[in-house]
Amino acid sequence: MKADDERRDELAAWLRKEVGTNPGTLLGRGYQATVHRYTSPLGKVVVKRPHGTFALRLLGLAALRREQKVYERLQNVAGIPRSYGLLDDSYLVLEAIDGPSLRDHEPHLEDRERFFAHLFETIAAMHEAGVAHGDLKRKDNVLVGPRERPYIIDFGVASLRKHPALTWNSMRFAWFAQLDVNAWIKLKYRRNMRELSPEDAARYRPLWLERIARWIRIPWQKLTLRRPRQRWRQRRNRNNPR
Repeated sequence: MKADDERRDELAAWLRKEVGTNPGTLLGRGYQATVHRYTSPLGKVVVKRPHGTFALRLLGLAALRREQKVYERLQNVAGIPRSYGLLDDSYLVLEAIDGPSLRDHEPHLEDRERFFAHLFETIAAMHEAGVAHGDLKRKDNVLVGPRERPYIIDFGVASLRKHPALTWNSMRFAWFAQLDVNAWIKLKYRRNMRELSPEDAARYRPLWLERIARWIRIPWQKLTLRRPRQRWRQRRNRNNPR
């Protein structure tokens, strides 16, 4: 425990100095937080910090605190990046995984069956730890790490199972857990539901939430030109490999 505290203190001291002089590599910018990549004394890390006006920063900070609780529950689950904690109550620092997203690397998977078997093991262990992701349909939330080991990231909308269990919490957790399984099946089979194995067909249970989301998502994707933007990004990544 002392060694862990010392590492956290070392990392916090480095981070205070680093963020003021080095912007790092921008990985993404959401509604509530900005994500940068740094090379720290403990290796490569991802740093998430709130941004925006005072009110938005408070919301972003609350979201990071909640996400840290998720990582605390998942600290012993393979396929989840390690968390170094919410340092200075401002920066969520995570292990950086070397590897592209499933969106970018899927056509290049050498052993697709093994990859998705490992991913399902991580999802099952995650649920056992009391966390349901809720947004695994986004291929950017699954990374392809070294030796094609899948990693799950971005727990901003995750559901946590509470103890003692409450009726609404139990229902929400069960929905999100099923969403995770359904998303895994859709990713594994590229949404070709006619090819499901008997075992996976028994696992797949579409939810009314998914149907509503689909009615909203399709018009929204057309309105925001999501598909053309994805194709443009894929061409950019092919022309500028990491």
